[in-house]
Amino acid sequence: MVGNIPRTPIANINNREPVRIKPKTSLIDVVMSMKQASRGAAIIEDNSGKIIGIITERDLMFKIDHSSLAWHNLPIEEVMNHNPKTIRATQFVHEALAVMITCRFRHLPIVDTDDHVVRILSIRDIIMHVAKLFPQEFLNLPPDPNNTASERYGG
Repeated sequence: MVGNIPRTPIANINNREPVRIKPKTSLIDVVMSMKQASRGAAIIEDNSGKIIGIITERDLMFKIDHSSLAWHNLPIEEVMNHNPKTIRATQFVHEALAVMITCRFRHLPIVDTDDHVVRILSIRDIIMHVAKLFPQEFLNLPPDPNNTASERYGG
């Protein structure tokens, strides 16, 4: 089973509907939409529904000058990441992880053949998928003293 995880199609991973935003939307509205939906990223789409950008919670922390409230009214198009990397639902987990690790992303939009976002894949979605496959190893509650790590894990 472990050997099959990297070749799991993205379509088989439980992922979520993204927050969808238009380019002129104010940053405060984007933040509120992300908060309400409990999402760490939002997709910016043009009028035809094609992805033109992405904004993440990390971007909101590091790309914005929070010293005044002026950022509230900035349009998202001024701080979004343009032309984000995407993946198709037919691609595999190992391909998504390669992009996420190499580019240091935690969110990857899943697009159809017309470049419309259908879902968004997060690193959390992948971890939850693996945890469901190995519940004894991941959800060792209460701890089993006989189930110990064979290697040292970072903390």
